[in-house]
Amino acid sequence: MGYTHGIRWTDEKIEYEIRNVMKILNIDRMPSCAEIKVITGDDALTNKIAKTGGFYQWADRLQIEVKKSETQLGVRYELKAKDMLESLGYAVEKMSTRHPYDLLVNGAVKVDVKVAKPYEYEKAKFFHSFNLENMYHSCDIFMAFAVSHSEAIEKILIIPSKDLKVKQLSIGSNSRYDKYMNRWDYFEKYSKFMNGLN
Repeated sequence: MGYTHGIRWTDEKIEYEIRNVMKILNIDRMPSCAEIKVITGDDALTNKIAKTGGFYQWADRLQIEVKKSETQLGVRYELKAKDMLESLGYAVEKMSTRHPYDLLVNGAVKVDVKVAKPYEYEKAKFFHSFNLENMYHSCDIFMAFAVSHSEAIEKILIIPSKDLKVKQLSIGSNSRYDKYMNRWDYFEKYSKFMNGLN
């Protein structure tokens, strides 16, 4: 059992434990999920991070860098989403990091791409957690890729942002959000509506 078991978690305690892991590892960036598990010996801290905003939000809150591989993972799936949409006949523009969304589809539909690897919360039980940052979103549609540790795609959820009034989207193997799996038709509906306004 790891040393984080039985802790009463507060934001201050999470910050203390993150900084303690950084100190032990002698790093000045946000530790990865795997690194935290090695140091703490359990999933308690990683689960708390996931359920209180996610690794990116905590890194931002503590004003520390995220491991390059984590950032690269997000970029890879933005490009994967772009390729998928283009293969379906949509015109897709990848936005710069200054924009609050990742892709612009058919010159009108704002898409934010999210990707998450699984967290184990009980023996052989996993969930994927996506940090959406705010309750009210600047995109029209979220594309959420739930991937395995080897980055094989397990689910693609295509969810209108109006249906997600949460800061953190967490899904298990069976989720109420499964009705949004592979809902590519939303891109057509949104494109027609947005372009019909002009």
